[in-house]
Amino acid sequence: MLKTLRDQFVHLKWILWFVVFLFVFFIFVDWGTGRSGRSRGLAGLAARIGNVSISESQFMKEMRSTEQRYRQMYGDQFEGVRDKIDLASITIQNIVDRYLLLAEARKLGVEVTDKELLDKIMTYPAFKRTDGSFVGDDLYARILRANQTSPEEFEDSLRQDLAMQKLQQALAAGIMIPESDVESEYRRRNEAASFDVLYVPVDRALAGVTATEADAKAYYDANQPHFTHPAQRQLRYLLVDDVRLRRTLSVPDSQIADYYSKHQQEFAAPEQVRARHILIQPKTKDDAGWSAALAKAREVRAKATAGDFAALAKQYSEDPGSKDSGGELQWFPRGRMVKEFENAAFGLKPGEVSAPVKSQYGYHIIQLEERRPATTNPLAEVRDVIREKLVESLSDAEGNRRATALRDKIDAAKLTTDDQWHTLTDDVVTSNVTPFFGAQDEMIAGLGRDPELLTEAKVSKEGFVAGPRRSSRGWVVYRVAKVRPAGTTPLTEAKDEAMDAAKRAKALEKLRAELDSRRPALASGPLAGQAAGLGGTAQTLTDHRRGTAIQGLGMAPRLDDAVFSTAVGALTPAVIVGERGVAIAKITAKKAFDPAAYAKEKIALRDSMVKEELQRLISSMVAEAKRENPITINSEVVERFKPKSG
Repeated sequence: MLKTLRDQFVHLKWILWFVVFLFVFFIFVDWGTGRSGRSRGLAGLAARIGNVSISESQFMKEMRSTEQRYRQMYGDQFEGVRDKIDLASITIQNIVDRYLLLAEARKLGVEVTDKELLDKIMTYPAFKRTDGSFVGDDLYARILRANQTSPEEFEDSLRQDLAMQKLQQALAAGIMIPESDVESEYRRRNEAASFDVLYVPVDRALAGVTATEADAKAYYDANQPHFTHPAQRQLRYLLVDDVRLRRTLSVPDSQIADYYSKHQQEFAAPEQVRARHILIQPKTKDDAGWSAALAKAREVRAKATAGDFAALAKQYSEDPGSKDSGGELQWFPRGRMVKEFENAAFGLKPGEVSAPVKSQYGYHIIQLEERRPATTNPLAEVRDVIREKLVESLSDAEGNRRATALRDKIDAAKLTTDDQWHTLTDDVVTSNVTPFFGAQDEMIAGLGRDPELLTEAKVSKEGFVAGPRRSSRGWVVYRVAKVRPAGTTPLTEAKDEAMDAAKRAKALEKLRAELDSRRPALASGPLAGQAAGLGGTAQTLTDHRRGTAIQGLGMAPRLDDAVFSTAVGALTPAVIVGERGVAIAKITAKKAFDPAAYAKEKIALRDSMVKEELQRLISSMVAEAKRENPITINSEVVERFKPKSG
């Protein structure tokens, strides 16, 4: 019995700690904290956070837990990547971040009562008798000792988990997402348009445009916000580029075959069918409307059993997504269609036509065309997929290792200039500089959205170095290259910039007017055939979503507005795209806003938006806590357990 309880508890304990680890690690970890304070005055300690000491024994215990979590994540691949993962740095920073988060929870009055703790303990089957009562203090302590912990340590960690959960709940309760924001986000995720777009860069019109000093002054006066800026920073950063790094990594065929043999379920293809259908919708939602729809569906079904099903679908079906293709639905597995439709389709034999099937959309007449049995994709077909998966898992650990090595070189040699940082580049590592950004910005060009980095950078002086940290493009080490105080750049200093901007604005307006004047000709034929004559390029976009970048154009909100407000088959007005050029588009298809689908999904969408905002809020909170609490890490302890390879 004790062994059974022990096994249950081990499993539950690791699940609990793994969940906590993922929450803290992916949101809060900051790889650069505390490097300035080396090991003086830290004998027997792994770190000091404010006036709180973290002992080496605490560090070692957490290190063992961290390694176990990584073993679970990587499975049989762990030994192959063990020397590429800096578990020591991950562990110490996880400890620091967790402590700071709990300290913030205490400041906000978050407490865990003894009853809440007891209720949580009683959720573990290992601590309950068959009648649901507590196993007793003696057996409770023995179970915990068997798992190398004590009641005090276990309950303290459990209190921490509960405190973090309560903190999240309290913060989430104060986050309000307006209905308009939810609808906008739903539209962004679900509305789509297909169109051909003709783009002419502004350079094509610049040669024929001049700007005077008066134009420059007029532009400067009319665009003061452009020349007025808050306190801003500019970062220089070294990027261990994910894409370049993955090109250098290889996975032996034997490892791919081993992964395939141990993960067969990943490559199982479920049973699928290919069908056509005819949808008859009720004209009204009352009983009379449904009865009329059923009568019509029976009439059409009678014709379908003896006639051309595809032709009948084109004639009678009220499903706009499949009507023009003769009701064709392509291959689909179970779980893709509504239950009533799925049950009927999978119950048919090839060539058979169903009786009318009622769903929330109306009555369906279904013809099964083919059936494909469940199977497992052969290794030859999924070899590249497995290779990519394994390379991805290796690249994150390898990127972290390389970025850590870069930071160590920068610290050891005191590299402080752009030229010195550039010497650290290679085929994988690039040296980059961001545009100036301010504290009000929500993202940094090139580095993406990172509230913690923004909070750290806005209070840092020139020369401050931090990292490694994860970005959307790879691991980075960065330095505050320049600090520009708030102010307005005077015209005397901004004259050349204002002159160039005035000239560009005139060229853009001239180009926009020219394209608008050609609308009849552009509407009469394919845009691709007319692009070269206008000095531009054309491309076709399929299922473009609002707010996503367009190749060669980038983010184009004005073009998005024009596209989504123009009817299928029509031409948008000519639109200025940023300060880069002018575009005009011909709409070929649209996936419009569906009020009914939105009504069903908006609650779940709002919840996901609250979670995203919660993550940003907590991330900023922890970043501020790091700024207020001096953190010193005993590098001698951490480096003792650094990876030995590379």
